[in-house]
Amino acid sequence: MTNTAETAKLPEIQANSVSLQAAGHVWKEVLVRLPDGYVADDLKEPGIWAKVQGSRWSLRKFDKVLVVAFDESWCAEARVVDADQKKAVLGGIKVISMPARFDALLNDGTYRVVWLGGDYGVERIRDGHIVARGAVNPQHAERLLFQQYPSRAA
Repeated sequence: MTNTAETAKLPEIQANSVSLQAAGHVWKEVLVRLPDGYVADDLKEPGIWAKVQGSRWSLRKFDKVLVVAFDESWCAEARVVDADQKKAVLGGIKVISMPARFDALLNDGTYRVVWLGGDYGVERIRDGHIVARGAVNPQHAERLLFQQYPSRAA
């Protein structure tokens, strides 16, 4: 478990990063996309769920949670073993390593396609500014990248 000083550095998980997979009469299944900077060991800290617990997505005992790292390099399956308005305790955490991308995302030296945690976007390399976002796949993001350049006059 992380200590309090380390926990203070971690951003709390936002309620809008939770997606409902299924809801039954006893428990629900959710997918949670983590903010950048989390490691699997951080899931042992109950306080990271405070903002989720104050929302309609609040976790309850026995809920099944699939947590996906920001860069999708790993995911974890777990069950909620205890929860209240300020915290959720996960148990039976099973971490699964995900393979790296087989194909590199487009980078033309000025702009590059980047994963933004929930969608793809286009980043200007010189200053790191995101100039386009909302692409559902890398190919859509590539089209957004090409739109950053003026079109040729006929």
